[in-house]
Amino acid sequence: MTIPLPILDLKQSGAEHVFRAFIGWWPDAPTRAWLAEQALHAHAIYGGRMMQPDHFHLTLAFLDGSRVSDLQTLATQMAQWTVPQIKLDLTIRDVFEKPRVVWAGPDESQTQALAALQQWHDEIWAKLSALGWTQPPRRFRPHVSLLRHARIAADQSHCHALPTQAFVGDGAGLIVSVPAELRSQYHLAALMKPERTGA
Repeated sequence: MTIPLPILDLKQSGAEHVFRAFIGWWPDAPTRAWLAEQALHAHAIYGGRMMQPDHFHLTLAFLDGSRVSDLQTLATQMAQWTVPQIKLDLTIRDVFEKPRVVWAGPDESQTQALAALQQWHDEIWAKLSALGWTQPPRRFRPHVSLLRHARIAADQSHCHALPTQAFVGDGAGLIVSVPAELRSQYHLAALMKPERTGA
C-alpha cells in the first residue's frame, strides 16, 4: 500500500507549530486516473479549481489545525491501526453548495459499503477523541472532491450518474497540509497497517 505524496518527518517541526491535517484513504493509480477524467468533465460545467491527481482522497477524519506534538502522538499510534477491507464503487457526481465543492462518491444504494465506511469513521473518531480531538457535528458523507471553488447554482439538483468505477484503496494515513508559495502541498506523516488478506 502506498500514497503518492512526499513524506513529512514531524520531528523536524517545532512541537507547538500548527498544521492543518486529516486522515485520508487514497485510491490507486487507475482510480486516480478515472477521477482526473471526471474532474475534467465537471470543470467544463462548473469551472473552479481541479484537485491535483495525487491529492484525490476520501477523507475519514478532518483534524483542522493541530499541534505537531499532538500529530506526533497520533502518528505513532496510527502505525498500529489497520485498514479494513471495504468494497466501494464511485457511481455519482454531486456537490456541496456552501463550500462550492464538486465530488464523486457512492450512491445511497451501496448500503453495505456505506455502513462499513461509517463504522470505520466512527472507530477512528473514538480513537481520536481518546487523544483529545473533538469530532465535528457534521454528518459523514463519503466522497472524493473533484473541484473546489466551483460555480454552483443554488436550489438545483446536481446529482449525476457516473460510469461505475471501483474505489481501489492504495493506503490510508495521516496527511498534513504544508503551506507553499502557490498552494498547499499534502505530505504523508503516518501510514496505517495494510489489511490482512488470507489466513
